[in-house]
Order: sequence, then structure tokens, then C-alpha cells
Amino acid sequence: PLVAIKKSVFTNEEVDRELAAKDQGLVTDAAYLAIKNLSNGGSDMPSLNSLRIRRRIINGAIQLHRVPSAKKEDGCRRSVPDLLRYLYLLPNIKKMIHNLPVQDNGRRKLELRFAGDGRCTTKRTGTVMCLISLVGEGVHNASREYSVNLCNGKEDRQAMETTLAVTLAELTSLVKEGIVLGDGESAVTCDIALTMCADRKFLGLFLGILAASAKYFCPYCFASKDLIADFSIESWPIKRTYEEAEKLHAKKTVDERKGHDALPLLDIPFTSYIPDTLHMFLRIMGKLVSQVTVWAIEQGRKVDLEREMERVGVNFTIKEEETKFTWSNLDGNDLERVISRLDLQNFLIDSDVSQGSLTKAPAWQLKMADLRALCSARSLSVKGRGKADLIDHLVEYLNANEHDAELKRILRKPRPSHVRPMVVSDIVQLWKDYRVLHLALKAEVSENNYLAPEIFAAKAREWGCLYVSTTFEEDVTPYIHTLVYHISEFLRMYGSLARFNLQSVEKKNHLQTTVFHRLSGKGGNKSSYTQQCLEHENRQLYYRLHDYLYEPRKYKKRGETMQGETTQGETTQGEDDEAAVAADHDAEVEADASNSAAADPVAADSDIVSSMEL
Repeated sequence: PLVAIKKSVFTNEEVDRELAAKDQGLVTDAAYLAIKNLSNGGSDMPSLNSLRIRRRIINGAIQLHRVPSAKKEDGCRRSVPDLLRYLYLLPNIKKMIHNLPVQDNGRRKLELRFAGDGRCTTKRTGTVMCLISLVGEGVHNASREYSVNLCNGKEDRQAMETTLAVTLAELTSLVKEGIVLGDGESAVTCDIALTMCADRKFLGLFLGILAASAKYFCPYCFASKDLIADFSIESWPIKRTYEEAEKLHAKKTVDERKGHDALPLLDIPFTSYIPDTLHMFLRIMGKLVSQVTVWAIEQGRKVDLEREMERVGVNFTIKEEETKFTWSNLDGNDLERVISRLDLQNFLIDSDVSQGSLTKAPAWQLKMADLRALCSARSLSVKGRGKADLIDHLVEYLNANEHDAELKRILRKPRPSHVRPMVVSDIVQLWKDYRVLHLALKAEVSENNYLAPEIFAAKAREWGCLYVSTTFEEDVTPYIHTLVYHISEFLRMYGSLARFNLQSVEKKNHLQTTVFHRLSGKGGNKSSYTQQCLEHENRQLYYRLHDYLYEPRKYKKRGETMQGETTQGETTQGEDDEAAVAADHDAEVEADASNSAAADPVAADSDIVSSMEL
């Protein structure tokens, strides 16, 4: 029989490599102990206690600071200058920084992108995450998103002001003074060019701009809701500034404030707040899918739609409930397949159906309290009645009181005179044109799909006009306004926007949630899950510095690429698969809202409407 020879001493490097494999596989301490006991008596594996000792040491690779103003005092942050100095130790980043051109002042310009996002970590635990990334690093995945602030709580302006105070002060100082990286002969002085990218909700709170449902909805210009669908306007240039916000936010009326509810948390130009093309695609494409789903239902062809979705590899079902239809929410990968492969002519036919009926009746969008108020104002009973009953009573009242203009506006939505009956070929062209714009936003400047800013501006405006004439004005959202009028300005300033989108941030959200559920404390028993998450990221940087991380072998997958294109041979899939968000966290958080009567459809920019009232 074989006799296990126990190795009594392990070097620090051997223990660190074992710990790196354990962290990379998210193996718990209990699981490691079980594996050790089953593996040749555990003689060839370091003890769990030695791993714990090394882990405590490596956790301090970058000093962590508590954020007591966070919910339950569970917040943690890393100093941005400390993080940048540690990143400079990595050979590839040091080489990248040294290769940056030297400016007239003798310094190099380091591009830093700041990003933020919130998530529901559990049903009762929310988390707000802020990160930085080095734009010039050239790798766009979650491992290159470096957390600087992680706090328990929800996306809230007041919470941002307190929990992010130190982090924002550090960023402001870096922008004004720059930073010295390294020491001795290898030291370099860098100016920091700071940009920020976030979804519409986080960005609005950060800038002190009212929500997408407000009259002045745009974070870049002063366009109002009554002009959101008027694409005959040639341009809406970016006019908001920090100085303008200082003047406007203190005004008394909504019209005077122009959407400014508070000051931006950072004093940088509004042209540095780059639109997130990921959420733009999810919202606009979600709207297009909702429209064709409604049309398929109205034409009695929902089975054909489900069959076509199955053909392109998308799991999509439509359910009929008492007062509405509901259907599946599609994630980013599904929407990529739909826009590239779905054949609309396989389930839609030309129709004379009134397009005004495609929108849920405004009454169904009202809350119960609003419906009760309408009934009470007209001396109608409201006791023990559901929404359907209240609407029925309001309809009966309106039939007997045709002069009630307010009720008529709420219960009877007239068909817009400028919208013509649906023609399938027009919808097909609408989808094709949008796909051209979408691929242009994903492309680098040197790639074939990229569009020059002037060409993109012209094509985007043409698409906006086609969208209004083919569908209806009520579905023009703030993201569509940004696509048509502002994206070309950012393309002119930054070239490609592919490196700024939040695909890697959403993946980081997913990874941090996974780490949370692997933790033993999960924020209970006075433990800090935010600190444990940042300690885990400290260890990942330590492993990168010492080259302890295992690089998975790239594999080849037949068939479909991330853009939904079919290939004749085999397509290499590797690290870039991380960038494709399997499920947008905002869509998960808002799933209940997207399957019920949403707010103003023009403002439903943060929800993908997926229901139609019968």
C-alpha cells in the first residue's frame, strides 16, 4: 500500500499559490478542509490555518477604510491614490503608463474612468458600488474594474453625498494636482483626465438632475418632454455646465430650474459624463421587442412569435392573465440574437390596427390612490374596489358626463393623426437601421462597423424620424433622444465609446454578488461583507502582481459570436465573453415594475414595458 509522506513545511509562495487557486475558484474554508482531508491525507496541501495567516497578511496589500455613514455602518473604501500606486507596480500597467506621450508640461496624461452602480444583493440588502478603470489598459473586463467604494444601502442622493465624500475629494484632488507614481528613476508624474459613466438613474442622482420622467429629462441639454419626439429639430447641443447648475438649482419653479435639483457631486465638464451604450441598447431594443410583441398579440400571432424566437435560440413565452398579457424579459445576449437574427416577416403582417391602442390606457398606469381620488372627486364609491372596478365606474360616469375633459383625457387616448397603419417592411427597416447604429457604438475607430461622428449623427436622426413615423411618439424615450442628438458629440470627442460602456461593471456586480453569497457571515453577526469583498479584490491584485492567477485556456465555439453573427468555421471565445452581460441587474431589480402598469410611457426609460392591458 502507498504511504502518505507528510510535508511539514510550505514556503510562503506555495501557500500563496494554493490560496490564489482557492480564491479564484471561490472555494470556502470548509470545502478546502474537506478536500484536504480526502486528498492523500492532506499531506501535499498547506493547512487551513497557514492559508488564513497568509490571507490576513495579503488583505492589507492596499489599506482599507471603513465608511461609517453607510447603512448599518457597513461600508468600505480604498484610497484612489493608494490604488493607483499599487496598480503601477503591475508590469503591464507600468509599461502602458511609460508609453503614454509626454505633454508640454513634462507630464503624461492618464485617462481614468469613474463608474457607479447599485444592485439588490439580496431581497433585503442593497449595495452601491463605485469603481475606477484605466482607459488605456486595453482590457475591457471585470478584472480591470477596481472598486474604490462599496457601501450597504440603495442608490440615494443623500447617501451618495455622505458615503462618497472622501472618494470624490480624492478624485477632485487628482484632477487638479495629478499624481506621482513610483519612486526613483522609474517615477512618473501624471495628469488625470477623469470621465464618468453610469446608467441613467445613477447618473441623474450624481448630477443632481431630475429623473427621466421629469419635464427636463436630459442630463446634457435643456430639451423638454413636449419636444422629445420632434426630430425635425436639427440639434440639441450639450449646454449644461457646473456653473449653470449653481445658478439654476436654487431657483423656485421647475421651469426655472431646468431639471437641476442639486449640484453635481464632481466639478468636471458635462462632456466628461459619457452615456452608457449598454443600457441604451437594453432599453431601446427592449422597447422595439415590446412593440412587435404587442402587434403579434393584436394580430393573433403570438404562437408564431414564440416559434420564431425559439428558432433564433431565445426562450420567450407570452402568458395571458385576467387583464393583461405578460411576456419574458430578455437579457443582453438574447437581445443581441433577436436584433441580428429575428425575421419579423415570419410572424407579422401588414395591419390597419389603430396604433393608438398599442399603449396601455393611461388609467391603468395610475396608482390606486390616484383612481380613488378621481372617484371621490366625482362622488363615486371607492370602498373595497379593485383597480378594474374603479376604472369601470369612471367609464360609466364619463358616458353620462361627456363634458368631463380631464376624465376623457385619462380614459380615452385618441390615435395620433400622424401615425399611419403598421407596414411590416417599415418595421424591418427600422430594426436594420438601428442595428447599424448599435454595431457602430460597439466598434473601435479602426473597425469596419464604426461610423464617423458626422455620418452617425445623420443616420441617427434619420432613424429617429423613421421611428416616430413607423411607431408612435409615446414610445420615444430619453435614451432615444440621447442616441439621436448627443452620441455623435461624444464620438467626436472620444472616438470610440466601446471602451467606456458598463458591460464590465455589470459583470463586476455579478461577481461581487457571487462573493457575497460565498461568505459565511453575509453581513450578519457584526461582520462587514463590504470589507470582505474589498479584501478579496486586494488579494486578486496581489496574485496578479506575483503571477499566481490561473489563466483558463481559451476555447473555440461553433456557430454564434457575441454579435449574433453566424460563422462558417469555428469562432474563438475567451475573455471577451465576460463583457457580454448575461442578465442586466437593473432589469432584475425592475422585473416587477416591467410586468405591471408602468409610469408615463415616455418616461419609462428605466423599465422595459412587457405587458399590454386587454
